[in-house]
Amino acid sequence: MLRRFLYIVLFVCVAIGCYYGMSRASATPITQIKDIRYFASKDYVRVVIDLVSLTKFKKGELKDSKKIYFDIEHASVLNFMKRQVDVDNSIVKRIRVGQFDKETVRVVVDLDNYEDYKIFTLINPDRLVVDIYGVREAAPAEKDSIDKPADAPAATAGAANEPPVTSVTKEAAITKEPIKEPEVVKEPEVVKEAAKPAKELAKAPEPEKTHEKITEKIPETDRTTEKTHEVVKPPIETGRHKTKSARQSEPMITRKTIVIDPGHGGHDPGALSKNGLKEKDVVLDISQQLARLLREKYYFDVHMTRSDDQFISLDERTAIANGKRADLFVSIHANANNSPTIKGIETYFLNFSNSDEAMRVAARENAISMKQMKEVQSDLGLILASLARESKRDESLHLAHYIQKSLISKVGKKHRGVTDHGVKQALFYVLVGASMPAALVEISYITNPTEERLLSTDEYKELLAGAIAYGINKYISSLPDSPQYARASAHKK
Repeated sequence: MLRRFLYIVLFVCVAIGCYYGMSRASATPITQIKDIRYFASKDYVRVVIDLVSLTKFKKGELKDSKKIYFDIEHASVLNFMKRQVDVDNSIVKRIRVGQFDKETVRVVVDLDNYEDYKIFTLINPDRLVVDIYGVREAAPAEKDSIDKPADAPAATAGAANEPPVTSVTKEAAITKEPIKEPEVVKEPEVVKEAAKPAKELAKAPEPEKTHEKITEKIPETDRTTEKTHEVVKPPIETGRHKTKSARQSEPMITRKTIVIDPGHGGHDPGALSKNGLKEKDVVLDISQQLARLLREKYYFDVHMTRSDDQFISLDERTAIANGKRADLFVSIHANANNSPTIKGIETYFLNFSNSDEAMRVAARENAISMKQMKEVQSDLGLILASLARESKRDESLHLAHYIQKSLISKVGKKHRGVTDHGVKQALFYVLVGASMPAALVEISYITNPTEERLLSTDEYKELLAGAIAYGINKYISSLPDSPQYARASAHKK
């Protein structure tokens, strides 16, 4: 009897121990904060929070004290991680990170003069991305040199030589800011009304003059600011019918700003041909020629995300375009396929896709699996819905059509049998977060023997660059403010 009683007591103790052990295990954080990076320009900052794995988070805003914060659940800060970085530009003062409680990490962004912010998650590596926009001032600007390596946004105000990617550097305690019913962010639901069906978008008619974008009129260039528009005065008539007041009221003309993004680079070669031709080298050659044509022939203000063989993260590429206040963003890539018979040209814009082929191409460029590609679409539902509301998706579709049509037309005149894969939509990380119309061009298949041979020649690369430049110019010429740019171009010539 006593022995049975002892067995029962022992069983109860073991059960209680297991229960508490499981409870403690369930309370153990499942992710960690690895690093915090940022990319900053005069009126835009992108903050990237690197995680071991994605988990739920809450976001909150304290307008009175100019702070936004993110409570990352079931998370801890790595022991070696510093707790503060000083950004100290016109938008963000500092970013602080600390253990809010046993299972929650709080990231606080101390702000100065901001207008809006957007947040989304990306995978491989898992990260939380926050885009913060300052209040834009109608101020004159300085033209930056296109020949700067990487051409990235300045990392800090007053520290021109500091790298654009910055890790948290100072120890600082995080105060427990009062929480005002923060919003719980899980997997955002896809807003079905925000995106048209793939077939309807892909068959959309080519645009004529349907845009409603207005070009800001900017006074003479002030060489102390960072905005990338350049101002040109149109020729002034000197005849007797041109009065002094009329000459003084002549409007200023600004140039469109375009960011060209050569894909891959550095330790990331991109797709490889059977004979060792690297995508990163081909697209850099084409992008450099494209930038030259857009500047010299069409009189645009052009910047490149990289101007040599260096690695630029996908997070940084659109951050560069946003920081430059670009009017267009065009990413240049070469396609690849396991079948060497597949060839052709296609152009993409950012949107949902149910096409296995489109998702395969995007997964390769995003360096993730097809399974991850399908999962991440729902995570970015709110971002894609925002694109639809702001008309950026439709403008990107129009841009893609102009580029694709120009490529097929001009390449087809010199090379028979060019395959037109048309305009497609897919979720490319490099286009996520762009605040302007954006397109990604897959110029040819580097894995096809015929197109590999062509991509090895200067003639074909020049042909591709000229066709893309022509398509971009045709798109810009379709905008309501195009006469101003035509006048500016004619004046330069």
